[in-house]
Amino acid sequence: MRTISTTAILLMLTLLTQAQVPDTLLAVRDASQNTRMSVHANGGLFVGGAYNSSPFPGLVAEGAGTRLLWYPEKAAFRAGDVTGTQWDDANIGWWSVAIGEDTRASGESSVAFGKRCVAAQVSSFAVGEQNTASGAASVALGYHAHTNARQGSFVFADRSTVDTLRAGVNHSANWRVSGGFRIFTSSNLSTGVTLQSGASVSNWGQSSAVISTSTGAMLSTGGVWQNASDVHRKHLFEDVQGEAILDKLRSIPIRRWGYLSEADDVRHLGPTAQDFYAAFGLGSDERSIGTVDADGVALAGVQALDVRTREQAAGIQKLEQENAVLRERLQALEQHVGRDRANMPVTMLLAAGVIGLCLLLVRRHKAISN
Repeated sequence: MRTISTTAILLMLTLLTQAQVPDTLLAVRDASQNTRMSVHANGGLFVGGAYNSSPFPGLVAEGAGTRLLWYPEKAAFRAGDVTGTQWDDANIGWWSVAIGEDTRASGESSVAFGKRCVAAQVSSFAVGEQNTASGAASVALGYHAHTNARQGSFVFADRSTVDTLRAGVNHSANWRVSGGFRIFTSSNLSTGVTLQSGASVSNWGQSSAVISTSTGAMLSTGGVWQNASDVHRKHLFEDVQGEAILDKLRSIPIRRWGYLSEADDVRHLGPTAQDFYAAFGLGSDERSIGTVDADGVALAGVQALDVRTREQAAGIQKLEQENAVLRERLQALEQHVGRDRANMPVTMLLAAGVIGLCLLLVRRHKAISN
């Protein structure tokens, strides 16, 4: 039978009698009777300590190794495995957490999870594989993402390449998603927007699209915005009179102008939404002009002008035919007059002879009467 020393028995009795709550199975206290660790019947584990802004030399282990480490003087936690100095005192930030393989959280209140991730600045967050959050309050996620010392930046990189995606400016969101960026706005995934390279068909069945939407509108890989115009998406059709469209267009001021938010040398041309809405009543409000409405008005106006052009062409053709007939008649008259002019001397002599004979007869008649 193995002998148990008096000191061991007293220590066990001390641990049991110093429990703070009835469910405590084990409690460990320091010389000042402060509880440093306790194990509870429900499986709970408490490990305490005292924060110290100047903890040195408070770290119980450094260098490479596999361990679970609670560093109370810096209120920092480590778990996993490191092959170097990632968990040495100099690389442990106050109030930081690092879990995984070769992770380092050297910034205050920083967090690093995963494989070879680094959270180097205050309140930075790095999760995934080989990600670095080197800007204050920056986030690096995914694979080979780097916030590039840009504060307030967010970087997510997919695993399509080993190239590192870096933030370009402060306070920016940077994404590498070669398979597309999908935003769903309904629980059944029937509405939303897809941003992609255009190499594959989008969630909404559109091909060659850079921006694809569930509404049917899309931006093509050629840079053309295409509005939804499927007949199956439309109803309440009404015919319009082209001349009425032209009459309304005449009443709309078309002017050059600039947006208040743009520089003064940036100019645009067109109507205001208020004038357009007052004339045509198109769109959902009088503060914007839908491109389909502007295009529709323009096309209706073109059709009306085409009708005018066709009518004018028919009238011109009729006038040309009438002019041809008149030209033929004029030529015939000119020919007749020409012949009369050629015979004019003989005709004049005959007319003079007749007139002279008439005068002679008149004189003889007077003489006989007298």
